[in-house]
Amino acid sequence: MADAGTQILVLIVAMFGVPKLMSVMPDIDPLVMIVGLFLVLALLQQLGFQTRGASGEESQHTQRPKYRAAPEEHHEESSSVASTDQMLTDATRAMEQNNYQRAQELARRVADMDPESARAWELLAAAQKWQGLREEAAATVRKAMEIYEVESDGLRALARELERSESPQTIAMECEKKGEGFFSRRQYDLAVDCYTKALEVFGNGKPNSANGDKELLLRLRSRRAECAQQLQDWSTCRHDATVLLEADPLDQRALMQRAAANEALEKFKDALADARKLMTLNPKSIAANRIAHNCQQALRS
Repeated sequence: MADAGTQILVLIVAMFGVPKLMSVMPDIDPLVMIVGLFLVLALLQQLGFQTRGASGEESQHTQRPKYRAAPEEHHEESSSVASTDQMLTDATRAMEQNNYQRAQELARRVADMDPESARAWELLAAAQKWQGLREEAAATVRKAMEIYEVESDGLRALARELERSESPQTIAMECEKKGEGFFSRRQYDLAVDCYTKALEVFGNGKPNSANGDKELLLRLRSRRAECAQQLQDWSTCRHDATVLLEADPLDQRALMQRAAANEALEKFKDALADARKLMTLNPKSIAANRIAHNCQQALRS
């Protein structure tokens, strides 16, 4: 609108002002005078445009921080929520992988950031329980429920469980149950951790007739030997198979496991002895015949 008004003003000046100038300066060509007037107009318009552009940019710069302030605050809040959610997800995954130390670290960080997060307290107490820190786990549950007044079904269940003084057999069977879940999914490395923790409850003792937990201990040793064989942890496989054979010298599976472990460890004489004993019990054992053949060749060479 301002540009149109300026152009109209120039036309009026050209119509009325140019004749008066010609009367004062008759020697000047009217066409030259009009062209010069339009050039002056163009120069003034250009200067006015630049001035408005500079003032517009300045006003935009001054207003921009006020416009962006709110989204930045919202972004910080949403990123904080996202980070705690991610840590809880990672802590849950660590629990599933028997990485209880990592689960404790993550859950504790979330609990410090958000003391009202029931899931963080549940994960922290559960990780402490599975590490054998039952007293610390009970203290964590009490802290969450009494100090921060956090309530959840998971915390109440943990409180009831931790109040009971469970026997070593109950704890071992709980670990065994978890290990069986991993074993059925062929997650042998995680299953080994569970069976090892169950055995540690009994001090890694050997089963004997006087031990009321003999059947459970034998079962745990057998499962751990199977996992160790799958993982090619031949030292553990050989050790557990030996314990099983001390309890039952005719255990064919344990004989096969120890023969395979001895062969892998290059204990060829011991492997040959186990393979031959296994062949007397089961002459059709293809694996025993193969181990015996390999060991005989290794001993000749």
